[in-house]
Amino acid sequence: MEAPVTVTGQRPSGWIDKTMIVHSAPLLPGQAIAANIVIARDALGASETFREYCNRQIDGFAAALPHFHRLQEGPGRVHDFDAFQIEFNWMSGAGLLRQRVFFIAAPEGVVVTFTATAADEEYDAHEPVFRQGLADLVIGPGQRH
Repeated sequence: MEAPVTVTGQRPSGWIDKTMIVHSAPLLPGQAIAANIVIARDALGASETFREYCNRQIDGFAAALPHFHRLQEGPGRVHDFDAFQIEFNWMSGAGLLRQRVFFIAAPEGVVVTFTATAADEEYDAHEPVFRQGLADLVIGPGQRH
């Protein structure tokens, strides 16, 4: 059982909130990487459209990730927000990984990114947990301070 600990921090004035939440499956014997979910908050660039943001991120994946290979991609909706998803694999130092990334256009120029990652051969076994994680995602209005 996990200890009941809450972690918060005050964002410095003028800084951009890039909050991240990371959930990881336990690393089992013989596994090189534990399946994980990363939820991140980002902001569109100045005068950047949501699709331009997505393209910029995907171009970054293609340039930085060795043996990057697109499996599928396309627009959609996540919890009534416009979204774009891409599924791809690439060769990490730990072996072949598969990732599915959902870019979600939240209000006020915020982009929420939901990334599910697992070893390629284990990805399908984790898919139900990944789907539930996306279903449980809550994107709500921020609190004004």
